[in-house]
Amino acid sequence: MDHQITSRLMRLAAMGFVLSLAAPACAQTKLTIVTFAGATNLPVWTAIDKGFFAKEGLDVTQEITRSSVAQAQGLMSGKYQFGSSALDNVVANTEGTGDVKIDGFDLVGITGVHSGMNRVVTRPEIKTYGDIKGKAIAVDALNAGYGLVLIRILALNGLKLNQDYTALPVGSGPNRLKAMEDGKAVAAALSAPDDTEAKQMGFNILGDTTEIIGAYQGSAIVVRSAYAKAHEPEVLAFIRAIVAATDSVFADKEGAIAELKQHIKGMSDAELDAIYTQMVASKGGLNRRAQMNMDGVKMLLTLRNDLANSSKTLTDPSKYVDLSYYQKAVGGL
Repeated sequence: MDHQITSRLMRLAAMGFVLSLAAPACAQTKLTIVTFAGATNLPVWTAIDKGFFAKEGLDVTQEITRSSVAQAQGLMSGKYQFGSSALDNVVANTEGTGDVKIDGFDLVGITGVHSGMNRVVTRPEIKTYGDIKGKAIAVDALNAGYGLVLIRILALNGLKLNQDYTALPVGSGPNRLKAMEDGKAVAAALSAPDDTEAKQMGFNILGDTTEIIGAYQGSAIVVRSAYAKAHEPEVLAFIRAIVAATDSVFADKEGAIAELKQHIKGMSDAELDAIYTQMVASKGGLNRRAQMNMDGVKMLLTLRNDLANSSKTLTDPSKYVDLSYYQKAVGGL
């Protein structure tokens, strides 16, 4: 009897082994991240293409937007689970001073992307900041994003908004470049590859924004607080993948430039090399280990307090940034 039982158990075990070989791999969790176009997506591209997300059990799709409003609305509706957005957009919408009011807004930044990798770009005829006087600049939004950075830089050069120049809100970097190309605006803050494309068109680069104003937290990976609480394992896995991909970008120049070449068309090898160098070596470049630049967050709040025409003084970064998930995710890394 014992022999028969043992034989049956062995047959069942063998059948289970065969079935396990025939069964498909465990399904990965499908997620979508919504981002703006541009080279600062390099860690996301790397995480997707080099399998860092897959290693964490995630199947991540990227979707491109040109509107911070549409991005925020898509995240709030659940269309997207993660976003890469100017952290200033999170601050503005949290405080109800964004371009539109979004009920129940609860997006927070959980990792840093870059520390304000923008340059001041002007049309060919605009050689100095003084040449901007009497004309319009292109910004993403009037009360959020990188517009406030450019407004601060112009103030440092003696120009006051709505007195010496006007601001035209048009949205993302490609939209700002198009506004200048069409002659609707003469200056904008642009990141790669838009600033490189502008240079190809004969536009001028007046300076690097972070070199001028100091520490600044630009884009961040953002998520709804409600989603993060309900899906902590996915959030931690996402962060681990982004940290690993960011580490790879810094460690593997050849591989990172190959990623840029795959995703950015119309750039020479020399231009891609320069873009990579800007991202890993400049003050406003990619955040190492995808860490949040907390000094940069403080500068962001300072700019809003000084320039956003709000009666409220912003002092608490924890309203807009939740580092608890990052700390849990990287604790063992």
